[in-house]
Amino acid sequence: MNATWSLRRRLLGQLLLVFAGLAVLLYLSVQAVAGRAADSTQDTILGASAIAIAEQVRVGEAGLTVDLPYAALEMLGLSGEDRVFYRIATSAGRLVTGYEDLPSGALPQEEDVPRFFTTRYRGDTVRVATARTTILTSDQRETVLISVAQTRESFGTLATNIALSAAGVGLGFLALAALLTWIAIARALKPVQQIGRVLAERASDDFTPIETAAPREIAPLIDAINDFIDRLRLTLDTSQQFIAEAAHRIRTPLAALKAQAEVALKAGEKKGGDAADVESLRRMRRAADETSQLTTQLLTQAMVAYRAERAERQRLSLAALARTAARDLEVAAEMRGIDFRLQLDESAVIMGDEIALLEAIRNVLDNALKYGPPDDFVAITVTGGPGTGNKAPELVVADHGPGIPRQERDLVFERFRRGGTAEKTMGSGLGLSIVRQVMLAHRGRVRLEDNDPQGLRLRLVFPAPRQQ
Repeated sequence: MNATWSLRRRLLGQLLLVFAGLAVLLYLSVQAVAGRAADSTQDTILGASAIAIAEQVRVGEAGLTVDLPYAALEMLGLSGEDRVFYRIATSAGRLVTGYEDLPSGALPQEEDVPRFFTTRYRGDTVRVATARTTILTSDQRETVLISVAQTRESFGTLATNIALSAAGVGLGFLALAALLTWIAIARALKPVQQIGRVLAERASDDFTPIETAAPREIAPLIDAINDFIDRLRLTLDTSQQFIAEAAHRIRTPLAALKAQAEVALKAGEKKGGDAADVESLRRMRRAADETSQLTTQLLTQAMVAYRAERAERQRLSLAALARTAARDLEVAAEMRGIDFRLQLDESAVIMGDEIALLEAIRNVLDNALKYGPPDDFVAITVTGGPGTGNKAPELVVADHGPGIPRQERDLVFERFRRGGTAEKTMGSGLGLSIVRQVMLAHRGRVRLEDNDPQGLRLRLVFPAPRQQ
């Protein structure tokens, strides 16, 4: 049986095979019983006819005579198209009347107790009843054999009709059994479906054991699932502890390395050290910065992935999120002489996870600061409040940097992929990947567009209020 079939179909198929076998046995049994019943009915009629004829055997002046009781023969003729044959002869073989070539079979042991057998006669299958009677003649006792035969078409048809009726009953039983079996299997599998609903409805960070009433046969499955949940919880706890410990242990030496490089670089620049050594120190500082940023971004992406399913959604002001993210990056913006120009629709509301959304917006603004020219500005626009009709809430960040070529705009959302214009700028290649991951978790979209006359416009489009 196909492995992709459901358990319900497998059970139904196997049970229907059993029921079909029982239906075939029912048909064969009824056919056999109907055949025996037809034989018994025919034998009763044939035997009564043979005995009735035996009672009419007399001794006349010319020898043995028979006054055939036509009522008995007419009773045989009531069965339809069947033909009737008879033969009355002495045990020595002398024919009194009837069909001389009709076989008589073995001599009955008792009078009034006919012997029955089936044979072929004149191309047809006939059922024969042979009775015997004893006649006292003038000089001796004479045994007379009376054989009455009848073809079997009507009785065979009767047996066939009964068997076909049984087959119809069997098919009806099979159809009813299939329906009742389907209902019974559905009821029997309800505990399994209940377990599925319990697992589907619980939060992804809910590692409590499953506690639901279930039949004894399903208890091992529940125990196995609970054991797996417990092991999964331990694995996740261990992973989170490892990530936190690794972050701490990586950041600490990187910070020390960067500080030492800064000290050595300043000392070398003041003393007019070798240009190659100074350049090596600059590269060391840059490598420490990139490694620290990469570590932070990797941890951020792990956090975003973790919160995508676990965090509860709440009503948030998109303008407030943009304002908070801009405030968090004010120092970095001032260092490059870049201003944030905010045009915010305070009524724009979305449903989401505040921490993950803030991280995504910070990554967008950080990219605009890094790739935009110094002493410039970055425009932050929020639209989509209730007064704008059915327009979806949007956050647009526009800079005047080199932008991203159209052929690369799908690639930059992949992890560790950066555009060709970003080669000289320090980065990890994870910022836009994090942004897309957050927007997918919130059923939103990210679009990259050209910013006239130069630069890049990144647009975050959230679900319309009616869809939230």
